[in-house]
Amino acid sequence: MRYRTLCQFASLAAFCTALASSFSAQAAEVRANRFTVSDSVTSVQLCGNRNQGSNKAEQPYRVVQGEQNGQAYLFVQWMNQPEETPHWRGVAAHTQGFAEINDDNADLGLQELRCKAHGKGIVITAQVTGGKPAAKRRTMQLEVGPALEKYSIRFSPALK
Repeated sequence: MRYRTLCQFASLAAFCTALASSFSAQAAEVRANRFTVSDSVTSVQLCGNRNQGSNKAEQPYRVVQGEQNGQAYLFVQWMNQPEETPHWRGVAAHTQGFAEINDDNADLGLQELRCKAHGKGIVITAQVTGGKPAAKRRTMQLEVGPALEKYSIRFSPALK
């Protein structure tokens, strides 16, 4: 009986170790897509309106730019207005990150970030530093929305 309990305990310990390492890997992946501290956020802009031309409440995009450990990050959030709220109080309904920018290996920096409405979507432009091949000057144009998870990004000169 004692041997059987010891084997079960060893099996449970091995399972817990595997599970813990799985959570560690997932936590590391999540950290790459989130800022660990609010000091990482360098600018926040509201831009555009997904309900342009309708009688519904304004639903802008929120562009969040940041830097963490020398790496630029960029997220766009689809903002909603809660029902029966007398003043505008946006709530993020969806957040979109961009692998081309938020990748630690991309080694990109973003400056002069600008956002403008484009129909029911938005266009974000910025000056880009870093990246491969090395370029003295590079620009980025990112078109987002209104559909979730759909975007178009262009770098000039192109990234490899």
